[in-house]
Amino acid sequence: MHIKFLGTGGAFDFEKGNAAAIVEVAGKNILIDCGFSTLPRLVELDLAKTIDYILVTHLHADHVGSLPALLPYCKYRLEKEIPSIIIPNAAFQQETLDFLKVTYENERAHFVPISDFPEIGYIDTSNQHKPGMTSFAYYFSEKNSLIYYSGDIGNADVAANFLKDRTESVIKVFHETSPMIDGIAHASYKEVEEKLGKYNPYVYHIAKENMPDDCMLKYVEDHPEFLFS
Repeated sequence: MHIKFLGTGGAFDFEKGNAAAIVEVAGKNILIDCGFSTLPRLVELDLAKTIDYILVTHLHADHVGSLPALLPYCKYRLEKEIPSIIIPNAAFQQETLDFLKVTYENERAHFVPISDFPEIGYIDTSNQHKPGMTSFAYYFSEKNSLIYYSGDIGNADVAANFLKDRTESVIKVFHETSPMIDGIAHASYKEVEEKLGKYNPYVYHIAKENMPDDCMLKYVEDHPEFLFS
């Protein structure tokens, strides 16, 4: 099991690309999020053909902006089966369908319940990134190893509360963060340091040049083992 990022930036960190990753677990490649820069990156790296399933953390454009284009790209350009979207619950399936209806791509979408994947779990983080917005964190567990992926969230408590009961011997935490101390949409780097520091988390959804000098966290963008080259 491993994870590699297609992009590590926030919505406007254009050079870093929208935060998105591919997790290989149980022999399948799972794309996490598909923002407006994600499909061009998949095409550049010739990786679109390798995607088996898609997970979505929430429906902001920097996380789903390419999704309506990825579905027909797989069908018509690659002539491959369209990857199914793994869905945590029925309500989010309907929200995703409503989003895809705007671009007339809803009929191409196929959904499978996350319960079909014993190696993948989720935490409902709705209202904790933006009030009223459905959102999820995801985790992947295989062979006594765990990968935790926070999605966008305004705190580090959810991750800390979840991880304290995990027993895997290898735990890798990937958490979005923000330079703001008192922001509510993204987790402050200070809070991530304080509450998740013992897990040595890797942070994303930020360009490190936008972070304060006193940030001691590890940036995904500095670790080639987590990046597609």
